[in-house]
Amino acid sequence: MSSVNPSRRRLLLGTGAVAALSALGLPSAVAAPAVSAVSAPEDPDVTGLGPGNADFPLMSATLIGETVWIGSRNLAPARVIGYHLPTGRVTATVDLPTGNFVQGSAAFAGALYLGVTDAPGATNLYRYDGTLTALGTVPGADVRDVAVAPDGTVYATGRQKGRAAGPGLYAWDPATGAVTEVASPAPTATQGRAVAATATRAYLGVGSNLAGGSGAGPARLYAVERATGAVTDITPPELRGDTVVRRITVLGDDLLAVSTEGAPAHVALLDPADHRVLRAFAVPGTKSVTNFQRRGDTLWFTSTEHGVLWRHDLATGALEQLAVPVPDGNSWGLGRYGDTLVGVTEGGTVWTLDLVGGAVAIRDLVEAGAPASAQLGMSVAARGGRVYVGGNGSIALHDLAAGTVHKLPVPGEAKDTVVLEDGTLYLGVYSSQGIWRYRPGLDAVPVQEAALPQAQNRPQVIRRDPSSGLLLLGVQADTTGGGSFVTHRPGTDRPTVHLDPLGPGQLVRAVAAGRGQAFLGGDNARPTGPRGDLAAWDPVAGRELWRTATDLGAGVSSLEVHGHTLYGLTVDGTAFTVDLRHSGQAGYVPVIGRRAALGAAAGTNPRLLAVGGALYGISERALFRLDRDTLAATVLVEVDAEWYSGARLAADEDGVLYTLRGRELIAVRP
Repeated sequence: MSSVNPSRRRLLLGTGAVAALSALGLPSAVAAPAVSAVSAPEDPDVTGLGPGNADFPLMSATLIGETVWIGSRNLAPARVIGYHLPTGRVTATVDLPTGNFVQGSAAFAGALYLGVTDAPGATNLYRYDGTLTALGTVPGADVRDVAVAPDGTVYATGRQKGRAAGPGLYAWDPATGAVTEVASPAPTATQGRAVAATATRAYLGVGSNLAGGSGAGPARLYAVERATGAVTDITPPELRGDTVVRRITVLGDDLLAVSTEGAPAHVALLDPADHRVLRAFAVPGTKSVTNFQRRGDTLWFTSTEHGVLWRHDLATGALEQLAVPVPDGNSWGLGRYGDTLVGVTEGGTVWTLDLVGGAVAIRDLVEAGAPASAQLGMSVAARGGRVYVGGNGSIALHDLAAGTVHKLPVPGEAKDTVVLEDGTLYLGVYSSQGIWRYRPGLDAVPVQEAALPQAQNRPQVIRRDPSSGLLLLGVQADTTGGGSFVTHRPGTDRPTVHLDPLGPGQLVRAVAAGRGQAFLGGDNARPTGPRGDLAAWDPVAGRELWRTATDLGAGVSSLEVHGHTLYGLTVDGTAFTVDLRHSGQAGYVPVIGRRAALGAAAGTNPRLLAVGGALYGISERALFRLDRDTLAATVLVEVDAEWYSGARLAADEDGVLYTLRGRELIAVRP
């Protein structure tokens, strides 16, 4: 979920709470002092370093005539650009007044229909035919897909967080201009992902590839009679065990449906007349495929996480990898222009494949004229005069001495990063990309070092244990719920994965290392269920030392070890401590000691960083120093930062801090 704050705020710090009982019912040995509201008495040296990661990341593409219309991702404003195939240039840019992702995209009668995410209470459906027209609003939805029926009715679905009825299928009526709910057949699914429409039926694909587990519904495909509203479950047997129906496409006289997050992904071709399965097949070695084109019995499609283009012969069943146009980019569109296939990948590239000669051409959209803009930040790391800022499909490498910024392609999103003493950058990459590595001067681009189990797809944190030299990761499992604690020896390809170390349902959002131990903090991606547990592990032996529930009332956002104390922040901004002097010894009982509500300074999902003798915190609102004794927060810089999944903070070997202010990278010398 985006953490965007378009306006500045005056910060008012909250007051601390008294010490409370631990989850074991024992009193804390240390009383919690009150935290007073404080101003910012210090005047740190702040240097602006330009946009953190400026590019044109994307999330959709639709071919109309000679132009590919490409929807942006994590840019403000959200926009669509027109890439003209004959000239290889961006010839049009259309800014949208709402939204973050432009994910839904469809063509009808020469017009482009669009659906956007992150537009609460505002328009999230548009039409562009030379003029941008707001069509209406799918209530509370991040619109994931749109389709247009032959009579011009627009169908849409998406993610409606917290909606008890599950994801709905909605229709915009061109005659009345009204958006109405058509059906909600899957109350346990967490999102609608795909729609399609014919003259008589609309189709809805749902599942739970976000906030899965705990009984969340699997992949299902529904047919909805447009005249009566009657709903029928037509999910092919081959797709029923997978996580979500990712794409539904009308191809000639057939209906094609794809399930993803399977092992492997599955494709099914159905007869729209009676929904018989004409052909179904698995795509080996991939969890997600989409973006289809067809000519006769030849079917082309892309593997979203590997950039692979496939060809399938519907007559013979032959399946082959045809090309790998952009191996380091997730695919978000595929069109056919005569004898040329054209696709786009998330990091801002467009590619073409000559079906006759087999030549592949790749074009960077910014070089082709796309407006590069600062995207929402994902991660930040710093060392040796280099600062890395993660985004969609890339890492921006800021060379501070040279004053240059270099784009390093990375598939997906580098959710967290860490730099070792030798300058090697390690990345935890979403989705299901595992652990990546970049060595300046040795690696031309980042490379994957180790894979994780497919379900362990969303790294939350990566740290280095100074005692053992191991990398420590906390991971979220979107599809199954829960998560894992991962240890990895740099230079090897076999990480050790401990599934659900905090019990079923809790992901590992926070990891810290100290005193030869690793400390884990839990959260939950679903609105109900356990959260806030703490645990200690011996990372070398791979065994749990202790685990305890807490009465924190929220998930743990971040942990840091300083001296003999474990410091933590909850996702709703409460600071707390645990005395570690006897951690790992027989009879040790972890007890929450001091605690304090940090108020506005902490925002949501704040994080901690120990630098030298100081403890710093970062949120989308402020960079602050946390007093180790009183837990009072002193604001150093108001940042109103724009991150995608929570604010991040890094420090180099000289103690200079790096984070975002708005979408600008800043260096702070406290």
